[in-house]
Amino acid sequence: MSTQTFKIIRAWLLIGFIWASMPIVLTISIMKYIYDTFIVKKEIKNITGEVAVITGSAGGLGKCIAKELAAKGCNVAICDINYELAVSTAQEIADKYGVKAKAYKVDVTKYQEIVELNEKLTKDIGAATILVNNAGLLLHSDQLNPSLEEIDLMVKVNYTSHFWTNRVFMENMKKVRKGHIMAISSIAGLVTLPQSEPYCSTKTAVRTLMRVLRADLKLQEINYIGLTTVFPSFLQTHGLVKQLATESGYADLYPLMAGEEVAKRAVNGMLRDEVEIAIPGFFALSYRLLTLLPAKAQDWVTYAPISRMNGVKKAFESIKRK
Repeated sequence: MSTQTFKIIRAWLLIGFIWASMPIVLTISIMKYIYDTFIVKKEIKNITGEVAVITGSAGGLGKCIAKELAAKGCNVAICDINYELAVSTAQEIADKYGVKAKAYKVDVTKYQEIVELNEKLTKDIGAATILVNNAGLLLHSDQLNPSLEEIDLMVKVNYTSHFWTNRVFMENMKKVRKGHIMAISSIAGLVTLPQSEPYCSTKTAVRTLMRVLRADLKLQEINYIGLTTVFPSFLQTHGLVKQLATESGYADLYPLMAGEEVAKRAVNGMLRDEVEIAIPGFFALSYRLLTLLPAKAQDWVTYAPISRMNGVKKAFESIKRK
């Protein structure tokens, strides 16, 4: 037997062993989840007095996350391209929760602006040890035929910006040997949505980025920086998304979620060092089961509900007319 043949046989035997072990691993994982969730809950970290940077937090889900962090005593930097709204949000949070809250106008696609943000924030409030990468573009002006410029911008905001913010703020965390990064992905990072190639691609890329980052930190033996990826479903916080979900028929399958509900689940999960959080939770199970199927079967399962939702294209056209 040649060396090459031996390596091939060994690889397939290893895969066979993994598959044979799956029922045992699955049973143990479910039992541990039940134990951790309902019997002995993990201790929630205390973030009182820490500083959090939340991108895209002047409104929507980002604002809800900022408020949830502030409610736990965390000082917050409200970072957004819409500075006027960011100022209003920061003032609202400071008044209500009694923490330090300051607004910063930031274009997350520009690395130098992230560097300057860190310098200003450190002087104003303190060094940030919590980073929430929430900034994101959801829709194009013409979802059925987006321009090259819009696609490029979506990739930069939804994905590339994570590299810049992670690089800058992880240095703060390494200096004090503590910190946490939360990345807001989407159910579009777990399942396929039609007519959303750039959006689905960027959100799937965020999921992979965070998984690779976890592996890198483990290789560097850095165990004091937590990483959490959040996959929320459609929210009520965005008017056009709400319209799209209603007209396409998605809202008939599952109700849209409130930003406050998602923020509370995300922050509590982060403080318990959860790695991935799908909201609602059944998406975590459904996408894992889906990946066990052959590719063609995955496509059929993914598109079967969509084929009955013939309002998807009409919904996108309706949004364009708006």
